[in-house]
Amino acid sequence: MLDISLYYPSILAFIIGVFIGAKYRMKIKNIFGYLVLSIVIAYFLKAFPYYNLPLSLTFVSSVIGIILGNRVFGGKMS
Repeated sequence: MLDISLYYPSILAFIIGVFIGAKYRMKIKNIFGYLVLSIVIAYFLKAFPYYNLPLSLTFVSSVIGIILGNRVFGGKMS
């Protein structure tokens, strides 16, 4: 069973990704392309120890945070 403290880097990466995505002025258009590319990159980065997935969950959660922050806030935060 995974300990909850192993997910702190992924949660923190998601929150920072939301802030970074909110700073972008233009909307991200090709969301599916960014997600596929981030999964490929995360596969080559490999996971933190003790994760069962063969990819970097932290990198994928930060990219999802960037896309979500861009879609929800989209340059509204200064």
